[in-house]
Amino acid sequence: MRHIRYTLPFLITGMFMLALYMPVTATAQLVASEFSTLTQTVDGTDISIAYYRPSRRDRDPLFGGVMKYGDIITPGANMATTLEFSKDVKINGTAVSAGKYSVWIAFEEGSWEFLLDESWERFHGPHPVRSDLKYGFMVTPTEVALENETLTFDFPSVHEGGTTLRMHWGTTMIELDIEIEPTPLVNITAKEAKRYVGTYDVDVAMIPPYTIFEGKRTYEFTYENGFLHAIMDIGPYTDPHDMAFYPQSENVLFPVILIEGVPAHSFEGGLFYEFTQDEAGNITGFEGRMPNDVVWMTGKRQ
Repeated sequence: MRHIRYTLPFLITGMFMLALYMPVTATAQLVASEFSTLTQTVDGTDISIAYYRPSRRDRDPLFGGVMKYGDIITPGANMATTLEFSKDVKINGTAVSAGKYSVWIAFEEGSWEFLLDESWERFHGPHPVRSDLKYGFMVTPTEVALENETLTFDFPSVHEGGTTLRMHWGTTMIELDIEIEPTPLVNITAKEAKRYVGTYDVDVAMIPPYTIFEGKRTYEFTYENGFLHAIMDIGPYTDPHDMAFYPQSENVLFPVILIEGVPAHSFEGGLFYEFTQDEAGNITGFEGRMPNDVVWMTGKRQ
């Protein structure tokens, strides 16, 4: 009988190949602190927070107990919570440069300091030295009736000039005011607007939510009170909107809703109207386009 001797490398290779073809049973399990990300965009500025979300699990008190006063901790678990800004912002009135930061909180009874560190890719411990951190903002914790079992960050309010970042765990909540520099609307001049003033026969396609019907309309573009505008009833709401039009590029305008004569909601970066002209430079019509360049409205000047 012939005996075959297997060397150790051969055995290891064989075991590895066998493992490749063995059936694998996938198992899922709940991680103690699940990972979460949240991004809020305000006028082109992206504000993103990424964190692991610990749960309370009957631990009480959380602040002043699990997290002792005098400690500096990241509000999360595992890797440090991060906060990122695509553009410069202000937090509670203090200028903060665009970038990504790890988040820390220095706990004192009744008064906390929310801290940002330029070194963001780090574990939750050991905590950084408070004096070495880039930014610090004093915040006052408040007690609320609603209890959050799991640590939660959210943006409860968003407005033209910024947003509020809120942290809520247990019955304790803190909020930070984040300001952004609004993009200035450069209005069309009376001379420029004159080219577009007139009556247009319009065909509208049914493309929800931008339109709530398909068919024909007649819209009048006028220049009044410093705005080139037209009253349109194409949706997504049933009430007609007074739409002002601002220049984006040559013969391309974007709409802004006027409320009581004041610009209130901009679609810049979304909807736009591309106007056509003849050889003499006279406006002949337009195409209303969606962000993906799909035509949803075609207008021909009378």
